[in-house]
Parts: sequence; C-alpha cells; structure tokens
Amino acid sequence: MCRNVKDANIELKTLLKVIEDLREELNLTIGQGKNPLDPFVLKLSQDLDTELNRFYYITLNKASSY
Repeated sequence: MCRNVKDANIELKTLLKVIEDLREELNLTIGQGKNPLDPFVLKLSQDLDTELNRFYYITLNKASSY
C-alpha cells in the first residue's frame, strides 16, 4: 500500500510538471498571436486537457482509496 501511494505521488509530481509545461507553451503560443483554431494550438489544448483529465482521475482514485 505504501509503495502504491509513493508511486502515485511521484506520478502526480511528474504529471503536474507536464501540465505546467503544456499550459505555459499554450499561453506563449496564443500570446504570440497564433489563431486559437490553428492545428498546433488545438493539439496543445487537447494534450493539456488529456493530462488534466489524467491528473483528476489519479487524484480522485487516490482520495477514494483512503
């Protein structure tokens, strides 16, 4: 049990870094004037959404296991 919690914490920290990097890249890209409907921007947005969903899934499962 302790190992699973430790693994989940490591995964969450890694995931938070990925989320922050994607968010920052998306903000910079939009800030540089890219169209929100540009395929690159849409891909960044989808990737961010996917990673956020993973984060929420992990945290909800972690919270429900206590």
